[in-house]
Amino acid sequence: MLTIKNLKSYQGFSKDLILQSSILITFVLSLSVCGKKAPPIPPSQIQPPAVNDLSASIDGDTLKMTWTIPKEKAKVTPGLSGFIVHRSKMPLSESDCKNCPVLFKRVADIPIEVKASERLEKGSMTYYKTLEKGYRYIYKVIGYTKGVTSSDSNYVDFIY
Repeated sequence: MLTIKNLKSYQGFSKDLILQSSILITFVLSLSVCGKKAPPIPPSQIQPPAVNDLSASIDGDTLKMTWTIPKEKAKVTPGLSGFIVHRSKMPLSESDCKNCPVLFKRVADIPIEVKASERLEKGSMTYYKTLEKGYRYIYKVIGYTKGVTSSDSNYVDFIY
């Protein structure tokens, strides 16, 4: 028979049972987490080879830069999407600081188009730019795939 005394003990038992169940569930959930929380890490990708034969010529006020598309096993590097051209442009009036870092600015993104078969057959890329007098220019080229860039190419450094 259910009396007031039995009801109090029944209510106390359910509170203890709920507390014990909550502790047990919390403990089980804490053991089932995947570990340390950190930003997601993308799958590792192979870095494309760097351009090592960047060259430049000047005709009038036009700069022409050329470089060979890096190849692996006599074929164009798989997944290579294009090249980013970076430039540093410093007025000649500024003093030459030997220990100062060279600050580059992205000036062009040249995609390798699958349809541009003449580029792939020749295996080279070309970039043209009009120059202004009175500056020291430094150029570099970086190849890229989807999400990964190559290291810097050799620098082209000249005064115009």
